[in-house]
Amino acid sequence: MQDGLGIVITIRPARASDQGALYDIVLKTGLSGADASHLYNNPKMLGHIYTAPYVALVPALAFVAERDGRVVGYVCGVAQTRAFEALQEVAWWPALRNQYACPEEASRTEWTADQIRAAWIHHPTPTPAYVAGPFPAHLHMNLSPEVRGAGLGRRLFETWCAAAKLQGVHAMHIGANPANAGGIAFWARMGFERLETPAGEEPSSAAWMGRSSAL
Repeated sequence: MQDGLGIVITIRPARASDQGALYDIVLKTGLSGADASHLYNNPKMLGHIYTAPYVALVPALAFVAERDGRVVGYVCGVAQTRAFEALQEVAWWPALRNQYACPEEASRTEWTADQIRAAWIHHPTPTPAYVAGPFPAHLHMNLSPEVRGAGLGRRLFETWCAAAKLQGVHAMHIGANPANAGGIAFWARMGFERLETPAGEEPSSAAWMGRSSAL
């Protein structure tokens, strides 16, 4: 496909050498789609959680969009959320836990954005059962602002779905920031529906959405 300037955008499998670009994109879109750079002293904190482990551990379900030789978007995910959470405990979190100290619980109200992410690295919250049970696969996607609105998000999603189908995926979920109205609207157009928290369960800080229709 081409962008508004006629420059060709291609989608290809992600490579280890793309990690730097993905760290940058997830940071520049980490505030409900806007730039979160001013919130973090360490620009890698978001990527440690939302992009890097997917490219490193599940490369078959990670893709990037490239424009004029530069990565401008990505989609990454897994076929089985519970299995991925277990894999991270063995192959991803230990090294980061050695690198970043877990902040003191007593000072939680004063945690910086970096400390909030460090706490997650030490104590990641499992995806709720009412989400991961019926919708076992999940994915993340972000685009640089200059390539939004031209259909690239749909193309990335369709590329991911085609690869996920080969791994037997039939239902998937995403977790969005409730403040990210644009992101939630996009996923609704892709066929995702909001999932309600079951009675008696603690409300989640994320807006969970699931899709169980055929890929």
